[in-house]
Parts: sequence; structure tokens; C-alpha cells
Amino acid sequence: MCGLIFLSFGGENVADYAFRTLEDRQKIEKLWEDGRTPKEISETTGVSVHVIYTELTRGQDGTRLPDQRLRYSADVAQRRVQASLERRGKRTGQTDNMRAAGGDTARR
Repeated sequence: MCGLIFLSFGGENVADYAFRTLEDRQKIEKLWEDGRTPKEISETTGVSVHVIYTELTRGQDGTRLPDQRLRYSADVAQRRVQASLERRGKRTGQTDNMRAAGGDTARR
């Protein structure tokens, strides 16, 4: 049997560490544009306030809403997360061909 188990560490739900989908981010974007606070967005989406603040920072596109808050873009946030995932595991100074051939021989 395979299922999800949610454990609690330090008062935070482990589910908060899951990746957000584009749909999750679009919901956050809509709520933010409607003038909701991070706490209200947190309560609506079921994730911690910390996660919302992190997400709002990740998706800033440099423009402002009519109320002068920084605009959050779900598309910008999604592109940044995708770029971060693509960079994982890449070592600086090595090409893909070097890694495919066995990597740096000086470290063996």
C-alpha cells in the first residue's frame, strides 16, 4: 500500500515543503491581486504563512499593483522554480560531455 503520510515537525506540516503547481500559484496570484493578505492566502490555501511569503518573493515581476504592493506573477514563479530544478546537480566548470565520460579524473 502506498500513501502519503504527513508528519509534523516544529509545528509545521511536512506537506508545506511540497512543490506548488502552476494552478496553486495562479490561485495565490488571484488572491494577492484581490488584496488578500499573506495570512488570508495561507488560510485559504492551507499552507503556512512562511510558504506564502516565500512564494510571493519568488514570483515578483518588478511591477506594482494599483495599491502599490509588488505584483506576484504565477508564470514568473513557475519559470524560476523550473530553472532551479534544471540547475540541480550541475557542477560548475564541467560540460555535459565530461560528466557523461566519467567526470573529473583528478578526484578519483
